[in-house]
Amino acid sequence: MPAASPRSNENRVPSYQDNKRGIIALTTGCALFTVNDTITKITALTHPIGEVLVVRGIACLVILGVALLIVHRTLVIHGALHPMVLLRAGLDALANVTFVVSLTKLRLADLMALNLMSPLIVTMLLAFFFREQVGWRRWTAISVGVIGMLLIVKPSPANFNEWAVVALCGASFSAIRDIVTRRIHPGTSTIAVTFISLVGTTLAGGLFGLVVGERWPVMTAKYTGLLVLAAIFLSAGSALAVSAFRGVDLTLVAPFRYSLLIWSGLAGYFIFGEISDRLSIAGTLLIVGSGLYTLYRERVRHRDAASRTAVR
Repeated sequence: MPAASPRSNENRVPSYQDNKRGIIALTTGCALFTVNDTITKITALTHPIGEVLVVRGIACLVILGVALLIVHRTLVIHGALHPMVLLRAGLDALANVTFVVSLTKLRLADLMALNLMSPLIVTMLLAFFFREQVGWRRWTAISVGVIGMLLIVKPSPANFNEWAVVALCGASFSAIRDIVTRRIHPGTSTIAVTFISLVGTTLAGGLFGLVVGERWPVMTAKYTGLLVLAAIFLSAGSALAVSAFRGVDLTLVAPFRYSLLIWSGLAGYFIFGEISDRLSIAGTLLIVGSGLYTLYRERVRHRDAASRTAVR
């Protein structure tokens, strides 16, 4: 039997097994991300943030370097210095620095909820700057998500949480990074983009330490080992996240990224003794609801577009 052409693979309807694989991969990846975040928070509460980012970044670069050698048998990365790749690396570095800073100041579940504002921010940015058509339903969903964000940030003078604003800035950097990622040439290797982003984040950790005047003590073997472990979980989670979205129904699989809230809530409670207040829980539910509805509307839009194309 002749092999299927690339075009037929692209147009193949994802099967039940494809979607099941994607859901398991994404849910597992989110769990691994939470382990990385938990270890990073434990270490960042006792060590300078810049030092944590640099040590973890170096460990990730070593892991990815080994992956490059295994997969491509070379450390030469083609297209790595393209301006769009470098821009993405800079935005990823800003997102990571602001995330780890707010990680030491916020409850883990609240931080994840604010970070999950990123898809809604992407939609807003595409509407404002790229003239993408966004109907009133999606604008309503975005408004609900913003209300949820305000319940977590608590912008009243008595309860204002400035670190939640830092986390929201991180979500915004992530959103802009995702838009830039779409504009990177399709022929550029995913490993190349990831490697350069890790270099940027590692350098940003060192720069952050210099700017805020951190003094880096010699990290003990215990905490160095923890960060190496965090790097392993982060690398594995990233690989699973990439695998989760290949050859699947995106609108079916993507909602399972909200499992981050379950994992982070469990980790926050059992590891750090964190319990979100009622307003934060309500805000989280609004963000999740608005995100899920936005994904649903995206599925409806694609289905309508496909039906119109079929009629023509």
